[in-house]
Amino acid sequence: MVMRILSTALTCAFVTAVAVAQAPSKPVPAPSSKPSGTLAQVMRGIYFPNANLIFDVQQNDPGAPKKKGAETGASATDTYANAYSGWEVVENAAVALTDGVDLILTPGRRCQNGKPVPAQQADFQKLARNMRTAGLAVLQAARTRNQEKVSDATNDLADACSMCHEVYRDKGPADSPARCTPALKK
Repeated sequence: MVMRILSTALTCAFVTAVAVAQAPSKPVPAPSSKPSGTLAQVMRGIYFPNANLIFDVQQNDPGAPKKKGAETGASATDTYANAYSGWEVVENAAVALTDGVDLILTPGRRCQNGKPVPAQQADFQKLARNMRTAGLAVLQAARTRNQEKVSDATNDLADACSMCHEVYRDKGPADSPARCTPALKK
């Protein structure tokens, strides 16, 4: 009798465990697509450092032998600065600029002055496409491991940056209400 009760209890426990395991799980909520930073933060965190890594190729060959690694007790920046080869660094920087366009155009992103990024403006979209094109050109040039080709590609990168800055950034101090304002149509 005890054996029968124990057997029935174990069977019920097993059936319950199987049913629970096969029950549909609760759907995982989609991650929030709300941007966490302003356009200025994306520019300062992604575009500024990575563009400067690329512009540095004009003066310094990424393929040249590097100095010995950082000394013990150095900063994390020093310690990890040589984690990738020079050309990989340039390629990674080009990828960051190219794919960063999607971050710039993320719906809901704001400018530092609180205005929405003018991502729906035709001229802003064109300027973003110019950045993507320039980033891809740098990436293609970096893959050749040719300093002169990358240096030449920096011209288009500089143009892509300055054309957007002239219209949307260079209108007073960082928090100026004139920034991130579409150009008046004539």
